[in-house]
Amino acid sequence: AVVSTQSTGATALLVAGGSRALSALQTASVVSGLPYTIILCFLCPALWRALAMEFGDINPYGPDFGMALIDPFTTLNGKYFLSFIKNIFLTPITIYSVRRKNNQTGALAYAISLTICWLVWVVLIIAQIVHNSYPSVKLAGIYSLAWVFYLAFATILTVQRAQIREIYNINGNIVEDFFAALLLYPCTVGQVELVSQPGGIAPMMPDDPSVQRPLNSNSSSSTEEKNRDNVIHTNI
Repeated sequence: AVVSTQSTGATALLVAGGSRALSALQTASVVSGLPYTIILCFLCPALWRALAMEFGDINPYGPDFGMALIDPFTTLNGKYFLSFIKNIFLTPITIYSVRRKNNQTGALAYAISLTICWLVWVVLIIAQIVHNSYPSVKLAGIYSLAWVFYLAFATILTVQRAQIREIYNINGNIVEDFFAALLLYPCTVGQVELVSQPGGIAPMMPDDPSVQRPLNSNSSSSTEEKNRDNVIHTNI
């Protein structure tokens, strides 16, 4: 029934407006699916993290970034919002400062690479806008190259965030780092910038003494061995 309805709709569009109408429908279907793609990019790592907590691979009371990715938009903390605005344009300078502060090598190389990738991305996007406004300017398809440079920019930030997590023993994984840098790079830079400041690290969940924490497999096995030894000594 669904296939029949789609076929009927496509036929009606072809009859009414020709291939142009069908092309418009295809474009609309792709655009309408884009928000769901972004949502899935967040849902997949979130599901992995929830399962990892459930099975004891991640300590839910372990350290995490003090600033969440959406805090600049959902809180009234002026420091977070100013950090977001600043890092839209000054990401290379911030990363240079962060690497120097944490005694990481290659601070200048990271800053130069980020500067080149960001500037080329912006210039090529502007060139594409100019082409759309003035078709006589032969720059068709230049936006695809622009997003290649943006992916390189996001990849460098991914590496930086992963290294900061390792230094401060913060929970997470490389997939989360990549999507954070890809979708909200100013917030990602803000996280690594503020992590060394007071309040820059916070527990993933508030510690509640009334809640019994699940034991991981290693601690469970060691407890069982101790109990077994106690039983043997008692019998002897």
